Amino acid sequence: MSANAETGARDDIVVTLFDLFRRAGYDAVSIADISDATGLGKSSLYHHFPGGKPDMAQAVADFARNAMRETVFDPLAGAAPSPKKIAAMMKTVSAMYEGGGAPCLIASMLISPSASARAVKTIKAIVADWIDAIADALAADGVARPEARRRATQGVIAIQGALVVARALGDRKVFAAALKSAEKALLGAPARANRP
Repeated sequence: MSANAETGARDDIVVTLFDLFRRAGYDAVSIADISDATGLGKSSLYHHFPGGKPDMAQAVADFARNAMRETVFDPLAGAAPSPKKIAAMMKTVSAMYEGGGAPCLIASMLISPSASARAVKTIKAIVADWIDAIADALAADGVARPEARRRATQGVIAIQGALVVARALGDRKVFAAALKSAEKALLGAPARANRP
């Protein structure tokens, strides 16, 4: 197998792992479950992930962080005005979480007592990066840095909290309404950098 084919095969496995871990939770997914989902035997899985599930968790965390960077963080750093960037982010987030129907990898990995410390550190960095990206987008449009950070933090809290509530109630409308409210709150009247 060529190096490119090896990389492609591993990438496909990581996508499957991402879905398994976020839907069932890291601790609930066994090597047998992973083997069934990927069609690979234990030896093949360990060929790609010599450290077993901790290696898999790190690969999934890295995949999630890179995906967020490409689809959310980098667009927030673009040249468009913040209302357009925030609206695009909300559309991406809605699709990413299937309108409030799909669970979040961040939550499932953070509550896992057995996930590797390195993978958990990467997952926590996703949240910090997200807040930073929103705050930077708002600050670039003139929102004072402390206010931009406050809004960004509240925005991520609103999104993640709404996802939990929408899934608990089985009501995707809750998530859609929360995204709209969060978007408005993020784009509220800018705070002045220098107050008299």
